[in-house]
Amino acid sequence: MMQVRVRDLMTANPVSVCLGTTLQAAAEQMVQAEASEIYVVDELRRLIGVVPEYDLLKYHLTHNHLAAPIDSLMYVQIESLSPDDDALQLAPLFRDRRNSCMAVTENGQLVGKLSCRDLFRVMLTLDAIAEPEQPSEPGMMKNEVAHSPASTINPPHLSRYGTSINRLQLNTSSGK
Repeated sequence: MMQVRVRDLMTANPVSVCLGTTLQAAAEQMVQAEASEIYVVDELRRLIGVVPEYDLLKYHLTHNHLAAPIDSLMYVQIESLSPDDDALQLAPLFRDRRNSCMAVTENGQLVGKLSCRDLFRVMLTLDAIAEPEQPSEPGMMKNEVAHSPASTINPPHLSRYGTSINRLQLNTSSGK
């Protein structure tokens, strides 16, 4: 089985704020970036905590303001992934902990985040690639691709295997 590293799927430099930032400023950054969480880092970009959007909303509805510092609301017990982890092996971790995303750190510094959606997208693509070629439907041209899971993942103007294989072949030279 092919190894897909976390670094190949992660969103680099996720939305983050420094310790002491107000919940208001953090919320504004989250909304602007359309993020579902915001990471809290120190001046060396070391991961300290995370605040999900749900908790910000709940705080705002309860207190009618967001003037408190982010450290008053952040979760500090955070599991993080390494960019070199095998992403496909992490699927049960997302399932068992009901995580929608996880921080990616390297030497303690926040470098990215991996979302359940990113992981699921690559799993569906790999499943579609592993399926045998479907027989042509009557009236289809030879090069035309029948509707398949891969054609719903990849835009129709790309070949069935085009971008996904190119993206996933980044680590095939490692021999793992």
